[in-house]
Amino acid sequence: MFLAEDIIDEAKTIFGFSKEVKLFRWITDAVELLAQKGEIDPLVGYVDLCVDGSCVTLPREVETVLACNIGGRPAMGHDQLFSFHLNGPGDFGTRCDYTWDDVGTFCTYRDLKCPAKLVAFLDSGADEGTVLRVFGYDDQNRPLRTLVNGVWEDGYRVPTIFGYALPDSDAPMVSRITAIVKKRTSGTIRLSSFDSSTTSGTLLGVFEPDETVPQYRRIRISRAGSWVRIHYRKRSAAVTSINDRILLHSRPALVMALHALKFYRDTDIANGNAFEANATRLLTERESVLAGPAGMPIQVDDRNSISNKSDAWVD
Repeated sequence: MFLAEDIIDEAKTIFGFSKEVKLFRWITDAVELLAQKGEIDPLVGYVDLCVDGSCVTLPREVETVLACNIGGRPAMGHDQLFSFHLNGPGDFGTRCDYTWDDVGTFCTYRDLKCPAKLVAFLDSGADEGTVLRVFGYDDQNRPLRTLVNGVWEDGYRVPTIFGYALPDSDAPMVSRITAIVKKRTSGTIRLSSFDSSTTSGTLLGVFEPDETVPQYRRIRISRAGSWVRIHYRKRSAAVTSINDRILLHSRPALVMALHALKFYRDTDIANGNAFEANATRLLTERESVLAGPAGMPIQVDDRNSISNKSDAWVD
C-alpha cells in the first residue's frame, strides 16, 4: 500500500499536465486496471458485524458479498432471483439450514418501521444549509415533493441546521425511502426519524463527507444470530486527493499501468498492451513473495453420500 502523493509526480510526467483532478481520474483508472490482475486482490476484505435480526446492512465499502459465516458457521449464498425458484422458500418461507440472500442495495441502514418525520444532525457548522434530499413516499403513499421558490421539485429537503434537529411543523410523514441525494460536506450528516412522543427515533444513516448518493448492500440471513463474518469485494474507491490510499503492492506496476492508459488514450493499442502486460508481470512478481502457500479450497456441500459427517457440523 502507498499514497497517491507517491505517484502523482510520475503521473504528471506521463500525461504531460498538472491538473490534479484529471490526474486523479487517470490514477483511479490505472488502479482499476490492475486490481484483478495480481495473485492478491487488493479489493477483497473481511469484516465482522454484530447483528440484530435477519436483515444486515453492510458498510459503505462493501460492493459484493463473496461469502458469509453466520455465528461462525459457513452459510450458502443465494442471489436475488433465488426467491423465484420453484423449489425454494420464496420470500416468506423459513429455513432450517444456514443461508444468506443478497437482497440488493439500499440508501439507508434500515427501513422505517412506521411513518415518521425526518431530521438531520450535522457534525460541522460549515454544512448548515447543505441540500439533503430524500425521495420516497408519504403516509398516504404519495411521492415526496417540495415547494422551492414557487417551483415543485421531487423529493423532500430535510432541514440541515447545525445544533438544531427538529422537523418543520408542516414536514411530511415519510413511510418509505427509495433514494437519497446530498451535496459534499465538511463533516458527516446523520439522518434519523423523529418520534414526537419520545424525541427519539430510528437512525437511518450516517453519511460521510464524500457520499453524494448513499448506497449500501444488504443481505438477509436465514437464522438470526449475534454476529456474521463477511468476505467481500470492496468498491473501487476513486482517488480524490494526494492523501488517499492506493491498495496495490507494487508502485512500479502502477507506473507501467499509467503508461498503458496513455497509449490507450492515443489509440496505440500495441504499446498499451505491452505496458499493461509488464504492469501485470511486476504486480504478480511482487505479490508472489507476499502470498501464502495455502489456496482457496473447493467448497463441497455433501448432502447425499452415506459417508460419516463430522459432529462439528451438526447442530
